[in-house]
Amino acid sequence: MGSAIVLKIINVTHYYRNQKKQNILKPFSYQPEDIELNNITLHIYQGEALGIIGEADSSKSLVGEILAGTVKPDKGRMVRIASMFYANMNQKAVETMSVRAYVQDVIQLYEYEVPDHKVDQIIKYAHLESHSNDAIKNLSDPEYAQLLFSLARASKAEIIILSHILSYLDNDYMEKAAETSREYIDEGLTWVTIDNDIQKVQAVSNYIAWISHGQLRKEGSVKRVISAYEAHEKDRASIKSEEAMVYFDDDWKRNRSRMPELTYNFKRIERYHHAQPPAFLARIWAWLAIFFVGILLASMFIFTGFGELETRKVLTEDTIAKNNKDPYVEKLAYGIVEEKEVKLNPSNGKKAVTLPRYAVVTITGENKTKYRIDIDGDVYTTSKSQFKYLNPAALYNQIDREKIAPFMKSNYINYVDYFNGELHKSHAKVNDTLIPQSKGRFVEQITQQPISMLFNDQNKLIGYTFPMVKQDEFKKKFNPDDAYWIGKTEEGYFVADLQNGQWIYIKL
Repeated sequence: MGSAIVLKIINVTHYYRNQKKQNILKPFSYQPEDIELNNITLHIYQGEALGIIGEADSSKSLVGEILAGTVKPDKGRMVRIASMFYANMNQKAVETMSVRAYVQDVIQLYEYEVPDHKVDQIIKYAHLESHSNDAIKNLSDPEYAQLLFSLARASKAEIIILSHILSYLDNDYMEKAAETSREYIDEGLTWVTIDNDIQKVQAVSNYIAWISHGQLRKEGSVKRVISAYEAHEKDRASIKSEEAMVYFDDDWKRNRSRMPELTYNFKRIERYHHAQPPAFLARIWAWLAIFFVGILLASMFIFTGFGELETRKVLTEDTIAKNNKDPYVEKLAYGIVEEKEVKLNPSNGKKAVTLPRYAVVTITGENKTKYRIDIDGDVYTTSKSQFKYLNPAALYNQIDREKIAPFMKSNYINYVDYFNGELHKSHAKVNDTLIPQSKGRFVEQITQQPISMLFNDQNKLIGYTFPMVKQDEFKKKFNPDDAYWIGKTEEGYFVADLQNGQWIYIKL
């Protein structure tokens, strides 16, 4: 598996649209029971074949649409840094053009020069030569699935997403799908499958995400997640009474309908509907504010010559960028500050930023010697040697927390659920509960505790640091080969800094 994240969704929440309350308050009229996806986070890597499974109406198809960018989430964000081909069985009924015209239309989106004979090749691979003049909507479901798979295979996209296509492929095409999936894995490309047929998903995947009641219930190795899912579905099938079915998975149903207060620091206008001003008045205020700010900025530029200075600076930076012989390669990864502190150089004329030890940053690019880092919407660069590179792909030891708990200071491990309950809250909200000893943007020690809080590039709590104990016993048991040891749990990553005797827990 490659070391780069090529596609991710972060803290995504999405609401149902089939409600009668769609009025001038939209989208603020949504209620807790209207949540369709609640706080979904997925990181997808080079060389990964991700299978997304779940019971009916679990919203797994919506996850695929958000990953593909065809649906924008109401909360959270999607990031993609590679070319993509998305195919969805749900589109068949609305396609009125012929098979040939449809293929000609789709291949125009390919990111390579397509030869004239490509249309015939795709139709032949889909075994639809006799249907080339038929309307797409008149094809059978298996025929349409074959066509979509043929188009996906010919796209040469770095990411392929197939939604509910495998279910309609026969054994011959499933062998082709499995072969294509293996090729993608071997070449460090990315393959995503969403489907109800668990055996077929298993045949083309090396990682599984289980969506349940609009939430990410479990992710991990194929064998581990599929086993848990099948046991869960077996229990569901054994239920005979309607009353018992109502209470089945009750905790997850409650979580699905819970407003994401723990994840999103809602603005007052979203919490209190009556505070929303009329739309026309809001526009007037906005335009007046823009007008006065414009006058103020224009005056400053005229009397200080500030605008002229900035223009020269931008031109200089553009020239340097064009002549740069060591360009940045796009990345989506994380870095942990190893040194006592690290200074980040700004790329936009702002002040340099100093990061303390254990600050966690998002790496968006790298060249031979430097990382490019995003913090609070600004771009910085710094030496790679000062960071511990964290790759959340399935390359680290999978371990249960209980096995490493004896090597953790009791201050944290005895109250782990209490501390972890604050994760992904906003900085301001966390500080109301876990009182910091002193203010800090990236790392704050909790008052009278040997525990520090870590905040990410969105200024939300992402993890903690706390002391190790019994280091010698830990080394004998786990045999770390350098100063850091990294273990992956179902919810996050434990990093042991053996040089400084500290644990770092991160939940992305």
